[in-house]
Amino acid sequence: MKRKIRINPKTHLAYIPEELIDEGFVGDLDAYANAKTVTIVHPEASLEDVERSLGIVLQDIRLRMGKREVKVGN
Repeated sequence: MKRKIRINPKTHLAYIPEELIDEGFVGDLDAYANAKTVTIVHPEASLEDVERSLGIVLQDIRLRMGKREVKVGN
């Protein structure tokens, strides 16, 4: 799933699409970030769930890049 999250640089407030709120992305959420990406974690997700989910996101990105062979994991 690809969604837009709008962040106002003046107020530091973010607009989260309603579909994500409906899925339970509410309250204080953990986020993992580096210089290029941010992963916002569902409040009920375990680290194992996050790892598995990031593998699926990588598959999606590779498909969008037009890569035929998709490998996930080590």
